[in-house]
Amino acid sequence: MTATATVPAVPARVRPATLADEPFLRTVHAAARAEEAAAFGWSAPQVDAFLAIQFDAQHRHYRTVWPHATDGIVEAGGTPVGRLYVDRGPGAFTVLDIALLPDRRGAGLGGALLRGLQAEAAALDVPVDLRVLRTGRALRLYQRLGFRPTGGDEHRLALRWDPPGPARWQSVAGTSGTIGGLPALLAACTDVSHAGGYEHFGVTLRVPADATVEQGTYRFEHPALGALDLFVVPTARTAEGLALTATFTRAVRPAAEPAP
Repeated sequence: MTATATVPAVPARVRPATLADEPFLRTVHAAARAEEAAAFGWSAPQVDAFLAIQFDAQHRHYRTVWPHATDGIVEAGGTPVGRLYVDRGPGAFTVLDIALLPDRRGAGLGGALLRGLQAEAAALDVPVDLRVLRTGRALRLYQRLGFRPTGGDEHRLALRWDPPGPARWQSVAGTSGTIGGLPALLAACTDVSHAGGYEHFGVTLRVPADATVEQGTYRFEHPALGALDLFVVPTARTAEGLALTATFTRAVRPAAEPAP
């Protein structure tokens, strides 16, 4: 049976939040922090009052520190189901808040939103930063998507996902992910060449020999690398599989200055 690479359907869309969305945003905020607030042992009215004050303070903080961030309403089937608040800065994407209503969790929607954000950031060669409760269930999702700890405090971890450079690709050569829904072996990563302030390298993926993959852009997902949208070109079909080549051109980042 011949398999064909596909571009997955978007399970939800994100639109800019408006003033009319504030009651919904308060509902999402309260639902996302209900478990955390319950640990205080307060009465329901006390919890409600605390969460309302917390929402207002958080809103002011976000607007002050990240004035250009986009506060988005996640919709599925035209119905609001969550929030995605992201600052797309020139040096990094910062996820200020990602939350779904309780009955929309566990169905892959949060992962799809984050994979889309990873692919968007990878196209600009910038990392994605976020913070998560150390005891939160979302931590496992972020780890599966390739986020790694960079710091934090006693309550929250700071996590970062970096678009993979040649060293990361080379370190996972011989492992598997998926591309366009097809199993894909990361067969090889070429050596890096440099020219005019840019570095150039390529990777070869191998999908089943009977697969149909046209030249184009497909979502590549890997347990260590996260999610990226790769433009691939079929280059050879052998008994081992169909080889797909993706090439990368990235600006060379200046080396960090040594600490004093």
